[in-house]
Amino acid sequence: MGFRTSLLLVTAMVASVFASERVYMPLFELVNIHDDYQYATSKIFQRYAAKDGRYEVVIPNQTDSLQAQPSKAEVQKIASSKGCTKFILADLTRLGETVVVTVSLYGTQSGNLLWSDAMKAANPNDLDPILERMAKNIGTENVASKTDDIYTVTQKEETKLRKKRANKSFGFGIMGFTMLNNPGPRFQPGLEIFWSYDSRNIFFQIDGSFNFYSDSEDYTRTDYYGESYKYSIDETTVNLSLGLSGYYPLFDGNTTPFLGGGLSFTSTIVEYSSDYYYYDEPEDDSKTGLWVRLGGGILFNRTSTVTFRIRAEYAFSTYKVDHHIMHGPQVGLEIGF
Repeated sequence: MGFRTSLLLVTAMVASVFASERVYMPLFELVNIHDDYQYATSKIFQRYAAKDGRYEVVIPNQTDSLQAQPSKAEVQKIASSKGCTKFILADLTRLGETVVVTVSLYGTQSGNLLWSDAMKAANPNDLDPILERMAKNIGTENVASKTDDIYTVTQKEETKLRKKRANKSFGFGIMGFTMLNNPGPRFQPGLEIFWSYDSRNIFFQIDGSFNFYSDSEDYTRTDYYGESYKYSIDETTVNLSLGLSGYYPLFDGNTTPFLGGGLSFTSTIVEYSSDYYYYDEPEDDSKTGLWVRLGGGILFNRTSTVTFRIRAEYAFSTYKVDHHIMHGPQVGLEIGF
């Protein structure tokens, strides 16, 4: 075998490896769309497929009138006669102002579906990037609707970035916190004001609360001369909090339990006073830091303009007051509007 013959043989083998696979496609079927789009969209899809190089898409010749798309069996027969290993069925369907573009790839011999995808066009300008993306991804493991490409972003995809509307409510609540740390337990009643944002899968809450505890204890002291004196020590504890919480509703109904928790930025102030002048009373203390809350509750009338919630959580501080971490259960009754 001469050099020239060997070179031609190698060239033929390389060409056969890298040759585009022939695929037959009748013109796009149009539903509620002007006839002019049939050949134009088919031709654009053919050119984008040729640009990608994997498929040589064979389409019918242009005619003056709208061509009805043959049945799948007829297309399969035509593809086989033209030596095409695969065939494509594609359509454009208009619903209102939106056009749905559907492209499906089948095997000629088996007739089985090999690949399929659908995308929505918000206007005619979206058709070109959709056709380009589909031609690029057809027959691969990817689908055009899931492929990120900064050069083929459609206006329909831009609208996906619009946010879902959350159901907002504003309300009030009464609450109580039982402090279990030494020398507790001490019950601190409180009030809260909150803003709630229900996004259906989860709802968030921003709240501000005020908890107050005040108590007085009586003592008797005997001095050096044996005289007894009665005195009292008054203790006042105040918690001022600003919190952010997230809760997961367990059901979709109008009444549902929920689980979650949150963080609160809290200032705690403890003050002591005594009516005994000579008594060395405890020192006042003041700290600021985070509280952690975990728990849940029940939400009533979720779809109503007036909602009611019972919330129970266990809370603990991340800082010490009077040398103790504050912790304990808290319960709240809330009404939102």
